[in-house]
Parts: sequence; C-alpha cells; structure tokens
Amino acid sequence: MNNKKMIRNAIINFAYAIILTIYILCFNILYNQLELNVLERYIQISSISFLGIAIVMFEIAYRKKIKSIGLNGIEFFAFSVFILLIQHMPKILESDITTYMQMGIYIVVSYYIIKIAFIYTNQKREELKSLSDIKEIVKDEPIKKETKRKNKKVEEEK
Repeated sequence: MNNKKMIRNAIINFAYAIILTIYILCFNILYNQLELNVLERYIQISSISFLGIAIVMFEIAYRKKIKSIGLNGIEFFAFSVFILLIQHMPKILESDITTYMQMGIYIVVSYYIIKIAFIYTNQKREELKSLSDIKEIVKDEPIKKETKRKNKKVEEEK
C-alpha cells in the first residue's frame, strides 16, 4: 500500500513539473510571435490563472488538512510570481526573456527532481522503520543509577 502511495506522489509531482515546463516552452515559442501588448496581456492572464490554481489548492489543503496539497499551492503561487516577473527580471538581470525562461525551466525541473527524491527517501525510511522490530526488543525504560558521594569522609564519620 505504501509503495502505491509513493508512486502516486511521484507521478503527481512529475505531472506538475511537466505542466510548468510545457507552459514555459510555449511562452518561449509565443514570445517571438506575439506583439508586445498582446504578450503583456497573456502574461497577466496566465499569472492570474496560476494564482487562482494556487488559491484553490490552499483552500483544499486547509479544508482536508492535507499538507502536500498546500505545498503544491505554494509552488504554484511561486510560479505565478515568476510569471509576473517576466516583464521586469530580464531588465534587472540584463538578459533577454528567453534566457530568463530557460533559467525557469532549469529551476522547475531541478526542484521537482529533488522534491521527488526527498519524498521517496522519506517514505522509504518510514517504511523501513515500520518494518523494524527494534522498538519492541529494546524498551524505553530509563536505567536508574545510585548517586555516589564525592566526599567519602562524610560517610565514614557517620
């Protein structure tokens, strides 16, 4: 059962990575073909769309108390901020928009690879802990030691 949960989690995160990467690639293609005012409108609409997705994820995570959906909401919120900064960051970084978008692809892909690896190792560790019977063998009873007096002369006088 735990193995199915691991695979499901990895597939969901992989799907998010693919969706965000495809969006960035489509934006790179449309960047050269659209006029500036149409491109700005496209940036605003897509940013609001990703922000809406993030808000819906926050609400679902809050109502169902599922932390992973909340974390995905934070990721989509960060991506909507990334999209909003498309107009300004290339000027600040003194580069073009395609370089900024390529950096975005690298960041998204590397983040999700690290996240999937982290989730996999944590779930494997939990699975191995549940299979281990060391907790049953070793009891958590503290060992009581008698205190020793440092001054032996006091004891001898009594």
